[in-house]
Amino acid sequence: MRQWLRWSLLLVCLVPALAWGVSPQTWVQGAAQTYITTNTALTNNSLVLSETFSASPAGYMFADCELNIASTSGTVTAGTTVLGWFKRSVDGTTFEDGSTTVTPRRNPDMSFPLDAVNTAQRIIRSDIRMPPGSFQLLIKNDGTGVSLQGTPWTVKCTLYTPQY
Repeated sequence: MRQWLRWSLLLVCLVPALAWGVSPQTWVQGAAQTYITTNTALTNNSLVLSETFSASPAGYMFADCELNIASTSGTVTAGTTVLGWFKRSVDGTTFEDGSTTVTPRRNPDMSFPLDAVNTAQRIIRSDIRMPPGSFQLLIKNDGTGVSLQGTPWTVKCTLYTPQY
């Protein structure tokens, strides 16, 4: 009798928990937003800062971001990357440290590992956490040994969020 009672209690607790774990979820996707587009070469170890943006539509939590470069000034050094930070703002006007000469004092929000080639590259990074409110995108050509060139080279993101 005790054994039956234990199994009954287990089922009463387990069945609702299983039902909660399989609730349907879909992803709602926004339109692609271009944060940086320029014909100006980004030289080795240089930084470029975007204008101020807000995630649009508001409330979208994640993004797939793409770095698209038409060419480089030579062969990219193996194992190097382009880094990106979403510089955040608490009040919408004053942003965390980081400029075209200094990186923020934290880990980057995204990295785009480059192939050791001198041809066009298109790298997409997924599941990047988007900041709430206003932000600026700071990009660093981190030790590639070449300039990013193109007509133009761009960084764009497509936002998405879960919907239950």
